[in-house]
Amino acid sequence: MIQDIIDLLEQDREMQLQVAGKRYIGPTQECRREAELGHGLRNVLEERGITGLFSHQAAAIASVRRGENVVLMTPTASGKSLAYSIPVLEAIIAEGTTRALFIFPLKGLEQDQVKNLNDLSEALGLGPVGEVYDGDTPAERRREIRENLPSVIFTNPDMLHLAFLPFHRKWEGLFRSLKYVVIDEIHTYRGVFGSHVAQVLRRLRRICSHYGASPQFISASATIANPGSLAEDLIGLPFSVITESGAPSAGKHFYFMSPIESAYTLATKLFVQSMRAGNRTIVFTKARKITELIYTWALNYAPELREKISPYRAGFLSEERREIEERLFCGELLGVVSTSALELGVDIGGLDCCILCGYPGSVSSTWQRAGRVGRQSAESLVILVAIQDALDHYFMRHPGEFFTKSHEAAVIDPFNEHIMKKHLLCAAAELNLRHDEDVFDMQKASPVIATLVSEGLLVSGKKSGIWFNPVKMPQKDVGIRAVGERFALVSEAGKVIGEVSGARVFREAFPGAVYLHRGKQYRVMELDIKKKKAVCRAVNLNYYTQPVSGDTTRIISTRETRRFDDRAFAWGRLRIVQKVMGYDTKRVADGKWISTTPLELPDHTFETEGLWTVLDRDTEREIEGRGFDLGGTLHAVEHTAIACLPLFALCDRGDIGGLSHTGFPDFNLPAIFIYDGHEGGVGLTRRALDIIPEWLAATLRILEECPCESGCPSCVQDAQCGNRNQPLDKQGAKWLLREWVETGD
Repeated sequence: MIQDIIDLLEQDREMQLQVAGKRYIGPTQECRREAELGHGLRNVLEERGITGLFSHQAAAIASVRRGENVVLMTPTASGKSLAYSIPVLEAIIAEGTTRALFIFPLKGLEQDQVKNLNDLSEALGLGPVGEVYDGDTPAERRREIRENLPSVIFTNPDMLHLAFLPFHRKWEGLFRSLKYVVIDEIHTYRGVFGSHVAQVLRRLRRICSHYGASPQFISASATIANPGSLAEDLIGLPFSVITESGAPSAGKHFYFMSPIESAYTLATKLFVQSMRAGNRTIVFTKARKITELIYTWALNYAPELREKISPYRAGFLSEERREIEERLFCGELLGVVSTSALELGVDIGGLDCCILCGYPGSVSSTWQRAGRVGRQSAESLVILVAIQDALDHYFMRHPGEFFTKSHEAAVIDPFNEHIMKKHLLCAAAELNLRHDEDVFDMQKASPVIATLVSEGLLVSGKKSGIWFNPVKMPQKDVGIRAVGERFALVSEAGKVIGEVSGARVFREAFPGAVYLHRGKQYRVMELDIKKKKAVCRAVNLNYYTQPVSGDTTRIISTRETRRFDDRAFAWGRLRIVQKVMGYDTKRVADGKWISTTPLELPDHTFETEGLWTVLDRDTEREIEGRGFDLGGTLHAVEHTAIACLPLFALCDRGDIGGLSHTGFPDFNLPAIFIYDGHEGGVGLTRRALDIIPEWLAATLRILEECPCESGCPSCVQDAQCGNRNQPLDKQGAKWLLREWVETGD
């Protein structure tokens, strides 16, 4: 079992050389608390082996009963769903007309949770009380659900935005009697997606108020730094926060592996060895392509396991995903290779071993994935295999810091002007906007409304202080998982393959681009900007493409300035101009450059939030006097600082952009800019402004401790760099950061 793999890691000479650190996390004891439950509910729970509630479940139920909005943050598999299901079922028993809306970020979670709730309700003699209403629900079944409302509807934010709120008159019965709104996995609502969902939930509250309802909100979250403030930003109401878990947990063995050669080869070997030792094993990867590769390599290593392992990723049909989940749950599958798609709470039963092929990008996400194993009393094993990435190797050099580091904050900007514009238009189409709206912050919304009126998108009513939208169904043009206009990816026959946001289209779907979608390769044959579509052809190529760009920035306004000793960091509004000038073709096998193709594309211009710092003339002279390359020094600091920001905020490296100038025109001095990579900004660089000393110190440590001389993907290089990682001066960056950090001390 897992001891066999631990023995392999401890005793095999090759494995010993790759173990960078280890930690045993001991078991925790349960803490239960008495809670008043109806006789029938208590009996049903006891029949399921639940003889009492964990302390956090009892505390959450008590808060809900007091009428409070609650956010419950406890580890994976700690019974959060029972904490919100019990008060909902109690209300249904007490008053049969009570309605609840359960919102999950992904469709797969709904199916799992509706089954659990209906099992409980049927045991209570209520019959099934929940129904799923999402994109997979057939049209006829949707009509039946609207006409015969269940007590609980399970859905996702996309359906709320597109199917419930625009057609609220068809859902009047739901909105009039809506008592509870459950928002599970709220830690996933961050960045652009979270900022959109914050507006969707305000629109929901507005519709409920129109029909005379004021539902309570119950939220559940994995461990993050700011569950209370995130819930309040998402919904716009005060919340009670419960964070002390009373659930027991078995011991976990945690190993950090720094591969001698390929991380993917090592992960595959460990995957096969673990399954051969009889362990039910999950491998998490950071890309769909790697998921498929590790699955294929595992079959080559161990053909006898062909019927016992499966890949799992976005792009599978819903019935395929359900089949894999069921086979995992019942033990028919011994192993699965997955992207983050299985990170969230689909019940897949108790697994023994989790292999993380690449640091997931945050401490929170790492623990969420590690929580997929060891769900019963048996101990489990978690192995983090480092890929070529700055944060991966940071933790390989400091494995102990992973266990002492605070969880990151989930950052959203509920008042992002570009996102607010879209949702105010949606809200005005649902119900006329009024000057005295109490759901939207009218101090922030009023100037946005004035802009929409001046642009002719909103029309003033006959009475002052009322606005309406003359366009029907503006919701269909608003994608809540992205910012900006959407471009359709279509086949040459006209079939829609997928979509990409306007902010990314010139970097990902330029003519000649090799685009990966749902595990398949497509070559972009034509980009039709007017018709907002990219025409693609299915291909099977041994190369990939990477854009070559030249970006510029202008400062629109400075909103805040912070000093770190004698170093000033400003934060404010920036205008970014992105210009894709061509693309490189590189071989898949080794990343070797094949050719460069020039392109003539229009600029992509957007406004966002960012921070910047300007070097004085003396520092400029000293950098050059010491023999460092000025542009390479600034560029290396920019790259590494961007790579470090996910240590402090729940975000991906790709959510952040950066530029460096040897002579920025506004100052005629060297400057470094780091900005939110999404139009309007989503609060990431605002978060960075609060942790500048810690951020700079972590950036310096990555540079100082990476053993390479001139820079590599584990420190200063960025695979997405539009300038081909040229120039980069790692030694100059180390000197400059030392000056800043030591002066700051």
